Amino acid sequence: MTDSSTELALMPAISAMLVRAESARDQLAAIDDNELARQVATWPETRAVNDAAGTAASANGYLQYGNDEAGGHWGRRLTRQNIRSLGVLDVLRRPEVPDRFADDLAAYLAGPPIPSERLVVIDADLPIQESHEVCGWQLTQPTAVDLEAVTPLPSSNRFAADPWDPALRLGGCCVLRRVSDDLEARNPSIWGTEILRSLFEPELVIPAWEPLLLINLAQAERVIVAAEYVIEPGRMVERVRGTGLDLVPATSDGIDEWEEPGWGPCRLTEEEVADVLAFTDVMSPLLQRWQTWESLTGAPRRFAKKSAERLQRSAHRFLALGPRLGTDGDVLYERDRAEIIFWYTSALENLMITESPDGDFSRKVSQRTAILIGTDDEERLEIRRAITHAYGIRSKVATATCHRRRTSRRCPNSCTAI
Repeated sequence: MTDSSTELALMPAISAMLVRAESARDQLAAIDDNELARQVATWPETRAVNDAAGTAASANGYLQYGNDEAGGHWGRRLTRQNIRSLGVLDVLRRPEVPDRFADDLAAYLAGPPIPSERLVVIDADLPIQESHEVCGWQLTQPTAVDLEAVTPLPSSNRFAADPWDPALRLGGCCVLRRVSDDLEARNPSIWGTEILRSLFEPELVIPAWEPLLLINLAQAERVIVAAEYVIEPGRMVERVRGTGLDLVPATSDGIDEWEEPGWGPCRLTEEEVADVLAFTDVMSPLLQRWQTWESLTGAPRRFAKKSAERLQRSAHRFLALGPRLGTDGDVLYERDRAEIIFWYTSALENLMITESPDGDFSRKVSQRTAILIGTDDEERLEIRRAITHAYGIRSKVATATCHRRRTSRRCPNSCTAI
């Protein structure tokens, strides 16, 4: 907090609320959480905190909802819901207030703005010893202490609802993490955004697609996103996609038992991880350079921009389909097979068709792919046949989709490649 008069008024308001709680502590202990949250939210002292927080947040330029003329407000409020979820009730019942609780609460309510970040949990057992940069992201294994440092109201989060999935809290999980300029302070969504976003998997924008792509290319097993969090350190943690990793039983001798994250097929040794990191060290600057088309002009800029977009689009489709595959690369549900082939073929087409399309996609994609990855004539012929067969399935899916859209009068006169 800075020393303006508007911001200074918030701290006395918080102190007055704590004094009110101290004077009634015996009564607070006898009231259940739901009723106590309702009562605290209606205290005059709590309302004074909210008023002072709005004024301080406005001075800080922090978290505006709507505009002043339309009845908007600045900053956050103490409500019945967050009074419970943030652990404020337990603080009010305790004989001693945790150190820095008032400062943490003031920052949560009124700012000032701080950088937010993304944290992407990956489904892979990678025994890394320290953080490693991959395409501008930090590949690391956060501890419980690391998570607590960014959890809302760090001084009281031991009383609060835990926003992290249990496997991540246990430790040993690898994440990709970085500060993101496109994130702004906000309250958590009312609805589960991870559920809504899963409805659009093939076209989903995956923020950490560059490091995920390199990790997948560096070893044979598929690596997918288990969960994605948006973090405003000390103020908000929200899981915006995924369900996290499950915890599974593990035993050492049949007697002692513990749990560990239920990772997918990618479980590497330290030597294998070293090889993966050596690969990403070489490829990261090349992949990042691929994205720097903004510095170019004219025809080179247009060509580089289209190339970067094709690569990104293919990577998104490749990575987004990972959760629909089993540990051996098989399709989890047979009914999804045709659709998955459709999207994989589309991803491959984005990489192989660089010129203006003339409709002869199957021949060009199958020939170019066979030449690029086939090691001999027999293998090249096999690859070409497989891709030609995949195109046949793709055409059936596209035709069926087009027919459904035509009948609903939302289809153009002819189908085009996706």
